[in-house]
Amino acid sequence: MSRMPAFALALFLALIGLPRPGGAAEAVVLQLHAPAQFEFAGYYAAQWLGYYRDAGLNVEIRPGGARAQVPIDPVREVAEGRAQFGTGTMQLVIRSAQGLPLLLVAPIFQQSGAAVYYRADSDFSSPAALVKARLGRLPASDILDIELATALRAEGIDPAKIKAASVEPSKIVAALADKSVDAVAGSAWTTPWQAHERGIILKSFNPANYRVEYYGDSLFTVQRFATAEPDTVRRFRAASLKGWEYALQNPDEIAARLIAERPGEPPVADVAGFARYQADVAKRLSRYPEIPLGYSNLDRWTQIEAGMLGAGVLTRSADLTSFVDNPGFADNRGPEAASRIAGSGRAAVLIGIALAVVAAAGLALQLRRRQPAAAPAANVANDAPALEPGRVIHISRPAVQHPPPPPPPVPPTDLNAVLAPLERRIRQRVRGKVRCRFSLLPQLWPCRTSGGVLVPIVLDLCAAAAAVMDRDGNLIVGTRNFTFDPETLDDYPGGRIGEFARITVRDNGRGLTEAEFERILDPGASARPALAAAAIAVGKIGGFVRVESAEGVGTAVHLYFARATDADTALHDLPKPAAEVAE
Repeated sequence: MSRMPAFALALFLALIGLPRPGGAAEAVVLQLHAPAQFEFAGYYAAQWLGYYRDAGLNVEIRPGGARAQVPIDPVREVAEGRAQFGTGTMQLVIRSAQGLPLLLVAPIFQQSGAAVYYRADSDFSSPAALVKARLGRLPASDILDIELATALRAEGIDPAKIKAASVEPSKIVAALADKSVDAVAGSAWTTPWQAHERGIILKSFNPANYRVEYYGDSLFTVQRFATAEPDTVRRFRAASLKGWEYALQNPDEIAARLIAERPGEPPVADVAGFARYQADVAKRLSRYPEIPLGYSNLDRWTQIEAGMLGAGVLTRSADLTSFVDNPGFADNRGPEAASRIAGSGRAAVLIGIALAVVAAAGLALQLRRRQPAAAPAANVANDAPALEPGRVIHISRPAVQHPPPPPPPVPPTDLNAVLAPLERRIRQRVRGKVRCRFSLLPQLWPCRTSGGVLVPIVLDLCAAAAAVMDRDGNLIVGTRNFTFDPETLDDYPGGRIGEFARITVRDNGRGLTEAEFERILDPGASARPALAAAAIAVGKIGGFVRVESAEGVGTAVHLYFARATDADTALHDLPKPAAEVAE
């Protein structure tokens, strides 16, 4: 270990032992946007397990109103000072565009859970099919109806020209059951369970198949509070994410306590069954542990806003930079990293400095290789961009430099089978923005990874690539076999000796500057947060990431997974494509 990393590590270990300053716990209020249920389990877990107390906070959690009550608006409660924090849906973007100075503290769910539901004896499985349906429409202000409208607009369909009938949010399943509507937008949190209790079989499709995926419930505050009390916001965020981590890892325990301490809402016949069902929904929509809790992507928020503008939901843009991009939340690596800076006062500041020193020292050890425009090696993908003389290509090391963990014990995966069903979805997402081409190698090696986990990773990488290109852009998604050997390893920093199946997501955008490239795998400072998140997620499923970028030419993100042995392949059937991409 060099002197600088050793000194930084020693400083960090010394500082984390500093005691927290004494003092009374700070009282804050969290206003939920719906009644107490597993949708908000992480906040209750943080309260019950003492995470808020340990962070020096005395937190009052106020549930949203029951169905018969006047709805409580968390945005108004926070804006008018009756609460310091609130939870909300993508309505937060609309309220920001209306001029409210909101600040995103953390998205809890990477997916909104919105779906278009229809009876199993019918087929309305796409926006185009809805043209022939009697479509149930929720109130125009309902985020579910907004998600539906943006998906229709993305497909060139005018929602106003579809035969529609008004439906109250609480009557969705009833309207489908009595056939007063053929299809309607609903929420995964409640609609499938309500249909189950009535013995009704529903099918659904995800509007995000036809436009960018919306985030789900998010934690927010107002900018003036974050400016006045930045340490309070950081401590509340860290403790909340720690509570969510516990709730998702121990769903039965937290569900049982919710039933015991917060009974009565929503009214369902099987309360325990409903809590378990919502726990599964929470795990799916959060994408935990594949994606760090609280991870946010500014490019994705920009695309969400663009879809809302295109659907006429917004009449003007929101100040997304002020809403999303807060450098005080550079701990987007998840609750474990966040908890390291959860202290207050001098101890928290010093720990933050130590962490910065450690990060800087580690970054200084990473090697970057400059390469002139030369012919690619024989095993480089044929669709690699040709660099003009004088261009500089940066090749990154993976996010984790120590020896890789043993491969996960999963059946061999056919990456082509994972990607092929995504081609239509990706083309639909980038339609009108850039051109998309798939280049899948027919004789691709089976590899060791979890195919289902790769789906959201690839979709997010494609969305991020599309966001940095203009209408003349080209997006390429391809697969190749790739071998690193001792003779060529020096030409590919970040490689590992062995045989690998590779996924590449390549764009011909402006490429990364030197400064952007140096921080591209840092979740708190990356110019493309989706790429930094992909590096973390891919590492958890046995792979690693390399990045190549040339200014003025574009960027390629390569995901590598070790080739499965003949013995691995003989023991397992390769997964079927449908199973890999199940929503």
